[in-house]
Amino acid sequence: MADQLDLYVSSDELDPIADAARGLHDELTEHGRMAETDERAAGEALSAHRFATGRSLTLLAEGWSRQVDDLLNDCARISGHLDQTVGAHTELEYQIQAEFQHLQQSPSAYDRIVALAGVAEPAPHDPPPTEIDWGKA
Repeated sequence: MADQLDLYVSSDELDPIADAARGLHDELTEHGRMAETDERAAGEALSAHRFATGRSLTLLAEGWSRQVDDLLNDCARISGHLDQTVGAHTELEYQIQAEFQHLQQSPSAYDRIVALAGVAEPAPHDPPPTEIDWGKA
């Protein structure tokens, strides 16, 4: 595990979740609205005969349609996000490592502070900075 990156995300772990989201999306696309046409027709027929359940059935069909749309969008979003996660985490890990390596290349704490602060290096004729012993015994 020492070679493994801190932000490592395994595609072996995420791919089954993304596949399940794609599968649910495909199934909903094919079967999610099978009853919608009949449901709306029944609602209209009942409403035409002044049954209150007709309007309720029509509202149910509309609500179901919105829920299917929302779930389809969520499945697509989950699948797309998981497909991009492995690469994004790996890239971020390498960026963080590069930043730490850059900070560690400075020979002293003073040089690191000067670099972070964006202060110009002192002229060669200036005396060297005073090093303070912060409790090292």
